[in-house]
Amino acid sequence: MDAKSLTHTDVVADLKRYEILFGNRDVDAIVRGFAEDADVFYAGVGRVHGKAALKALLERRFANLRDYRLSKKLEVLGPDRFASSWTAAWRDATTGAEMEGFGIEILEVRDGLFTAWRASFSAWPKTASTEVTP
Repeated sequence: MDAKSLTHTDVVADLKRYEILFGNRDVDAIVRGFAEDADVFYAGVGRVHGKAALKALLERRFANLRDYRLSKKLEVLGPDRFASSWTAAWRDATTGAEMEGFGIEILEVRDGLFTAWRASFSAWPKTASTEVTP
């Protein structure tokens, strides 16, 4: 996160930037936005602490994603944190199945860096009746 203050305009712009970073699977650029002591609790993965652990978590997640597409939406904005939702679509690298998902995240910010990331995510095989457009 580059913004020193959490304004609606800055957060929405950063969410768009992170859509691109995640879509490009640019782990190094994603991790640069986090504090050294960042605390991350991600979906079914559990809790990790620090940039190195976050980098390893993201590399494991991205290893099985192909053609990852993501759309984030700001849901709630506070003085030092915000919540957003996202939809995603990708192809599973192991099975070739087209997948979709929906997530909610809460991010805490200090001095322009993420200090905490709490995320919940659900994924399912894409079917005509469940199509999600990222």
